[in-house]
Amino acid sequence: MKNWICRPGAKYGATMLVTLALYTIALFVSLTWLQAGVEGPWKYVIAVLPVFPALGVPFAVVRYCQAMDELQRRIQLESLAFGFAAAAIATFTYGFLQNAGLPDVSWVWVWPVMATCWIIGGLVARRRYR
Repeated sequence: MKNWICRPGAKYGATMLVTLALYTIALFVSLTWLQAGVEGPWKYVIAVLPVFPALGVPFAVVRYCQAMDELQRRIQLESLAFGFAAAAIATFTYGFLQNAGLPDVSWVWVWPVMATCWIIGGLVARRRYR
C-alpha cells in the first residue's frame, strides 16, 4: 500500500493547508500593521502581503488536476466552465444593479462568488456522471 502522502488528494490537501496557514498569518500581520497606521509606499506592499502565500493555490490546483484521471478532469473542466460563466453573469448583473442604486461591493467578494459557482458546477457535473 502506498504511503498516504503519495496520493494526489493528500498532497493537494497538505499543500492547501500550508498555503492557507501562511495566508492567515500574512493576513493577520497585514491587517495589524495597517491598523497601526503604516504610511508611505510600504503600506501598499503590506496591504498585498496576503497575496504572496495565496499564489501557492493555483499551483496546487493545477498539480492536482494533472494527477486526476480523465473523467475527473472532465468533471473539473465542466465545473470551472459553469463557475466562470455563472460568476461572470452574477458580477455583471450586480454591476448593472449598482447603476440603479445598490451599494458598491468590494472586489474581495469576487472570489467567494466564483468559488460558490464552481462548487455548484461540480455538484451538477458529478451528478451527471454517476
